[in-house]
Amino acid sequence: SKVKSDMIQRPADHAVGPKRMKSPNQLPGGLNKTRLVGLLKTFGEYPAKYRTFVWRSLLCLPENYTAFSSLTEKGLHSAYLTLQEKYPIKSQKLERGLQRVLSALSHWASIFGEAEYLPLLAFPFVKLFQNNPLLCFEMVATVLVNWCQHWFEYFPNPPLNILNMAENIVAHHDKELLQHLVDCGITSQLYVWPLLESLFSEVLTRDEWLRLFDNVFSNHPSFLLMACVAYLTRCREPLLLCSQKQDFEVMSLSLSLFLSCSLSHIELLRKAEEQRRNILAQEEEKLTQQRKTLAAMKRELKVKELQLLDANQSRLLKHQQDLHVSQIHRLDREIMKKVRSTLPILEAFQDLDLRQMELEVQRKQLEQVTPFCLLSSSFTLISVLSSPAPLTPWRERNSIESIFVSRFTLNLVGPPSALMGIGDTVLWNAAK
Repeated sequence: SKVKSDMIQRPADHAVGPKRMKSPNQLPGGLNKTRLVGLLKTFGEYPAKYRTFVWRSLLCLPENYTAFSSLTEKGLHSAYLTLQEKYPIKSQKLERGLQRVLSALSHWASIFGEAEYLPLLAFPFVKLFQNNPLLCFEMVATVLVNWCQHWFEYFPNPPLNILNMAENIVAHHDKELLQHLVDCGITSQLYVWPLLESLFSEVLTRDEWLRLFDNVFSNHPSFLLMACVAYLTRCREPLLLCSQKQDFEVMSLSLSLFLSCSLSHIELLRKAEEQRRNILAQEEEKLTQQRKTLAAMKRELKVKELQLLDANQSRLLKHQQDLHVSQIHRLDREIMKKVRSTLPILEAFQDLDLRQMELEVQRKQLEQVTPFCLLSSSFTLISVLSSPAPLTPWRERNSIESIFVSRFTLNLVGPPSALMGIGDTVLWNAAK
């Protein structure tokens, strides 16, 4: 008979009589876990039509739309604004749904905004429940809380505690395989962590992944780690044939392909990988040559640029020097004009100085000649006065005039006491 969720009735809390304890196998929606597990063991998977209902019952999802709305109203988280650049998705609907779920998780717990593997982990659930974002969010949150609760003890590094547990389980079930991995220098971060961080979505098909998580959700959380070890032991033959780290890197990307590969196929894949590496090496060499050519061109352009700068600086300096020279010439012309305009004044000052010198010389000469003239005049007067000749009226008149002239002269000049003798003194007194 078909099961319909709207027909399931929960027992009323106000029922009469003593309340019965709910069985640990009793699930929300009226399902029984023991019967579900038996169904899973019989058919290997849950019916595709009721898978969503079964998962929701097994995980006991609260379907809290109010809390989810409060998280989505905060908008896109800053850590996932450029999600398309790192994880390009063709479908814009899937891209928006993935951004919405990752942002809600990051707003719910900020550490999820720094977990680089979270888009890989959440993408299969987003693709499966793209029409029901609330169910998708609660499903991913439940997986993180229950199956990934110990993944953050060494964050941001991979969960080394979980990886060491996986190595111990591999050592317990297949020592030869673990020893081969150790001898090749391969750690659990290469063969276990890629399976866990993507939840097998990169190595399984859609149907295989759904069947796997039917079993994961129906068992203990450690079932996921056991599934990793089982997957590795199932791939032990191709793993034992690998001897280089690059081979393991190729296998980590598509281990499911090696499950059906024969030795010849593995050799072909190895040759194809070598050819790919050779092509990449050639391309890298070409790129290196191109980089060298570009570097040489850049150096030449830099040298030319420096030469142009030097030439421009030289022209600028020459122009400045020409300006300075022209300014100096202009100043010289102005100075010459001023000098020429002041030459008459200078000549007048020179003439005045010469005139002053001449007057000074004449004054000194006059100072030297005046005492001699006074002495000769005094001797003349003495000779006239001492002459015995009678005075005629004319002569007397001349003598009197001479006496008056000499007296006038003596009054002007004054008595030269230093040069006078006795006769001069007598004549001076007679003239008075």
